[in-house]
Amino acid sequence: MTSLFEQFLKERTYLKGSSPKTLEFYQASMRAYQKIIGSATLPTKQDLNAFVTGMREKGMKPVTANTYIRGVNSFLTWLYENEHLNEHLKIKQLKCEQRVMKTFTSEQLRSIISFKPSRFTDLGTHTLVLLALDTGARINELLTLKREVVDFDNLLVRVIGKGNKERIIPISLELRKILWKFLQRNPFNLVFATRHGSKLMYNNVRRDYQRHLKLAGVEKCDQSFHSLRRAFAKAYVRNGGNLFYLQQCMGHSDLKTTRSYVQVDTEALQETHARTSILSKLR
Repeated sequence: MTSLFEQFLKERTYLKGSSPKTLEFYQASMRAYQKIIGSATLPTKQDLNAFVTGMREKGMKPVTANTYIRGVNSFLTWLYENEHLNEHLKIKQLKCEQRVMKTFTSEQLRSIISFKPSRFTDLGTHTLVLLALDTGARINELLTLKREVVDFDNLLVRVIGKGNKERIIPISLELRKILWKFLQRNPFNLVFATRHGSKLMYNNVRRDYQRHLKLAGVEKCDQSFHSLRRAFAKAYVRNGGNLFYLQQCMGHSDLKTTRSYVQVDTEALQETHARTSILSKLR
């Protein structure tokens, strides 16, 4: 099975254009499978059941187990489509507790947006954060953004997403001003680059982003880059945006994924309740 998995990775690389991060995900999923079942033979239904049972017996949470299940399912689909399996085997996802995904409050967003950076490095981080908030693009998509794909006249940016898929995202007039001023001080082709013009390292950008939140007075929050993407999605829908347009902006192939970003949060419920409360209206 090891040689078949290597072939699967090659096809994902050269035929599907999977990113290195996606390939690492597949490899991690297969390592989890092999630790429990091994790799001597092709999977059977019994093997797959034993795999899930083994993960849970080790104390793995359902949400983590589901991550590995998704990776193994991709390989199972490939095995079936290439006639290595007579049956399309698939592992059923485990039930998980549904939690509301937290993002920034309105006050925190105001602090982030109104922050005035004093150093050029901080200015770059600030511009990156505002671009993420204005477009919902993934950070990795923005770190490879080149100035020639920024259309200042038509307020558009063109990004390359997962699977090497290109999409065009609108930007606001406010962001155009900020991005234009920043690029006047950046001589390189990459919109966000090191002092030598090369691509920024993800971990370094994450460090600068977390520092940026601290400087802006926003510390008690989810400090992942994904919180910016969630903030964009929720603001888009709460302000009347179409869910299908949001799917296009975020580069999701499945609308179900887009829906997961726009779960109603507590702040939105409070604002709506304040506007619609019977007692407030008749008081």
